Amino acid sequence: MSQDVKLNKEKIYTLRMASCWSQDELAAASGLSVRTIQRVEKTGSASLETAKALASVFAVSPMALQGSKGVENIAFSFICKYAWLMAFAAASLFFGLWVIDILIPTLKGADFNQQYELHGNFRYLDFGGIAFVVGFALLGLNIFYDYMSQKRLLNGTDNK
Repeated sequence: MSQDVKLNKEKIYTLRMASCWSQDELAAASGLSVRTIQRVEKTGSASLETAKALASVFAVSPMALQGSKGVENIAFSFICKYAWLMAFAAASLFFGLWVIDILIPTLKGADFNQQYELHGNFRYLDFGGIAFVVGFALLGLNIFYDYMSQKRLLNGTDNK
């Protein structure tokens, strides 16, 4: 009787796409049925023998195909992946408040320095600028991390 394991269906799909294989071609290369490949890519559920066959075709260990993430890891990954968006939202908020609280009254004839004093000398532009720069830095890190992950994944499949 075979033991069922939970495989990372996104990783299997990505490895198949990186090899430019259809499901039929992966089935032929692994000695599995097309229906088995479809089920694994849809549900992630497979027998231990299926996991071993797929691992040998992609030249990785069966453990590398498993990798189900915990809830905490998924939440942390989500926050890291979209932190740049939160920084840009904060920058937009600060710039908008600067326009509403400082720029518009100044254009209507109010004293520029007096407007800042009314708001406790809070420097909207400073915080907006910092949030904007932090957003770009986080976006750059996110793009670099995605690039390195793709490169690592592709290098792992080239070692056949």
